[in-house]
Amino acid sequence: MTTTPLWADRARRSRTTDIDLKTFDERWANIHKSPETYRKYQRYVALFMTWAERYTEFTGLDVVKEAGLAELEDYFGYLQSPHWDEHPGACVSECRNLPYDAPSLKAKYDALSSYFDYAITHQLRGTNPVKGIKVGKRQRKKRLILLPWEINDLVAEARRQSYRAAVAAGFFFGPGLRCEEVENINVENFYQVPRGRMLHFRRKGQDRWQDIDIPKPLEPLLDEHLGDRTTGPLIMSTGRRTRNKTTGELEHTRLDSSGLWRMIQAAGERCGHKLSPHDGRATSITMSLVDPAQPSVDRVMTYYDHHDIDVTLGYRNAARLPAGHHRNPYGVDWKTQAP
Repeated sequence: MTTTPLWADRARRSRTTDIDLKTFDERWANIHKSPETYRKYQRYVALFMTWAERYTEFTGLDVVKEAGLAELEDYFGYLQSPHWDEHPGACVSECRNLPYDAPSLKAKYDALSSYFDYAITHQLRGTNPVKGIKVGKRQRKKRLILLPWEINDLVAEARRQSYRAAVAAGFFFGPGLRCEEVENINVENFYQVPRGRMLHFRRKGQDRWQDIDIPKPLEPLLDEHLGDRTTGPLIMSTGRRTRNKTTGELEHTRLDSSGLWRMIQAAGERCGHKLSPHDGRATSITMSLVDPAQPSVDRVMTYYDHHDIDVTLGYRNAARLPAGHHRNPYGVDWKTQAP
């Protein structure tokens, strides 16, 4: 069996040396199916690059090509160290959060590992130095399942902030949509059928679209929020509007996932809870499994886009939920909807 000679391997690598960091980053961005995952990974990689250019001998694309295990060990050691007042140079933007716990370290590990793996596919380097780093396993967060009256209080508190916040809370705790799914809903995705209002939307990280029933208690909030609007993002950013290059008209931009997170966290804090959008999804699924209409597990799986029955049944046990059947005040009506 013959092996590739070293000079031939070097020749293959030399054909990619003309790539610059911007082009490499753009190509790396294109391999991610989920925009939400890419935004998170890109932020973590950017922080590492800032740190590397400040505290190592490498800059730009040389960080990608030359940074080794020693540099990665120093970086993860930095992430786990307490903040010190007189460390050299200007403060990296993440310093204020030092030290990081295991879940945050694992998220940064995954982002950098993806980045260096892609460098290997471009033959910019031969190994992934991140693989030599040991970080603790990410512990699954125990989701907070809200009780029916707590859901009412949360949506009411969000409503005091704005109809926009109330609709966002309603979609997380009502039909249990994921953050990226709510972010990408457009007003024109809603339509009417005899049994009520429907939503046609794309599931997270997939090219597959799904149609689901909109819970009836959400419709008044939705009507107040939309007014006369028939197009555009469901949840709009209140920041600067961009101008359409073709029509010249100002357009609204959609609120991104981080903005939706902050919105739910703020409403939850005012209600005495530490919440994330996925707590809303967990609450919605759990409440559906104990709904008085007793929907079949297959119907629940279809509605929430689960492909494994064990994932769905994993939401059944909620310590805070009293025994018996409970109705989600902003959930789908399992007697007349979601066939």
